Amino acid sequence: MAISKKMIIKSKNNVLKTLVKHFNATQEEISVFETLVENEDRENWTCGFEDELVPLFMQIRRLDKTKDSLDSFFKSGKHYS
Repeated sequence: MAISKKMIIKSKNNVLKTLVKHFNATQEEISVFETLVENEDRENWTCGFEDELVPLFMQIRRLDKTKDSLDSFFKSGKHYS
Protein backbone atom coordinates (compact mmCIF):
# COMPACT_ATOMS: atom_id res chain seq x y z
CA MET A 1 0.00 0.00 0.00
CA ALA A 2 1.45 3.36 -1.03
CA ILE A 3 1.84 6.14 1.48
CA SER A 4 -0.24 9.21 0.69
CA LYS A 5 1.45 12.29 -0.70
CA LYS A 6 -0.07 14.34 2.14
CA MET A 7 1.52 12.06 4.77
CA ILE A 8 4.90 12.22 3.04
CA ILE A 9 4.83 16.04 2.97
CA LYS A 10 3.78 16.23 6.63
CA SER A 11 6.52 13.80 7.67
CA LYS A 12 9.13 15.64 5.62
CA ASN A 13 8.26 18.95 7.25
CA ASN A 14 8.38 17.39 10.73
CA VAL A 15 11.74 15.74 10.06
CA LEU A 16 13.35 18.90 8.71
CA LYS A 17 12.01 21.09 11.53
CA THR A 18 13.26 18.58 14.10
CA LEU A 19 16.74 18.46 12.56
CA VAL A 20 16.98 22.24 12.69
CA LYS A 21 15.56 22.56 16.19
CA HIS A 22 17.33 19.71 17.96
CA PHE A 23 20.48 19.21 15.86
CA ASN A 24 21.06 22.80 14.75
CA ALA A 25 21.17 21.60 11.16
CA THR A 26 22.55 24.11 8.71
CA GLN A 27 20.84 24.97 5.45
CA GLU A 28 23.59 23.13 3.58
CA GLU A 29 23.11 19.97 5.66
CA ILE A 30 19.35 20.15 5.18
CA SER A 31 19.77 20.59 1.44
CA VAL A 32 22.08 17.57 1.09
CA PHE A 33 19.89 15.44 3.38
CA GLU A 34 16.74 16.42 1.51
CA THR A 35 18.31 15.63 -1.86
CA LEU A 36 19.52 12.25 -0.66
CA VAL A 37 16.14 11.19 0.74
CA GLU A 38 14.22 12.51 -2.27
CA ASN A 39 16.53 10.76 -4.75
CA GLU A 40 16.39 7.43 -2.93
CA ASP A 41 12.66 7.16 -2.22
CA ARG A 42 10.23 9.91 -1.19
CA GLU A 43 8.45 7.48 1.14
CA ASN A 44 11.60 7.39 3.29
CA TRP A 45 10.38 10.60 4.93
CA THR A 46 8.01 8.35 6.86
CA CYS A 47 10.77 5.99 8.06
CA GLY A 48 11.77 5.72 11.70
CA PHE A 49 13.35 9.00 12.71
CA GLU A 50 15.73 7.77 15.38
CA ASP A 51 16.82 4.50 13.81
CA GLU A 52 17.01 5.47 10.12
CA LEU A 53 16.87 9.19 9.40
CA VAL A 54 19.08 10.52 12.22
CA PRO A 55 21.96 8.12 11.41
CA LEU A 56 21.75 9.19 7.76
CA PHE A 57 21.80 12.85 8.78
CA MET A 58 24.80 12.25 11.05
CA GLN A 59 26.69 10.61 8.15
CA ILE A 60 26.11 13.72 6.08
CA ARG A 61 27.16 15.97 8.94
CA ARG A 62 30.49 14.15 9.30
CA LEU A 63 31.40 14.62 5.66
CA ASP A 64 33.71 17.31 4.50
CA LYS A 65 31.44 19.78 2.83
CA THR A 66 33.24 19.70 -0.49
CA LYS A 67 31.50 18.70 -3.68
CA ASP A 68 33.97 15.85 -4.21
CA SER A 69 33.22 14.39 -0.77
CA LEU A 70 29.48 14.58 -1.35
CA ASP A 71 29.76 13.08 -4.84
CA SER A 72 31.85 10.22 -3.46
CA PHE A 73 29.32 9.66 -0.68
CA PHE A 74 26.40 9.46 -3.10
CA LYS A 75 28.26 7.15 -5.49
CA SER A 76 29.57 4.86 -2.74
CA GLY A 77 26.14 3.63 -1.73
CA LYS A 78 27.21 3.74 1.95
CA HIS A 79 24.04 5.64 2.83
CA TYR A 80 21.98 2.56 1.87
CA SER A 81 23.29 0.39 4.72
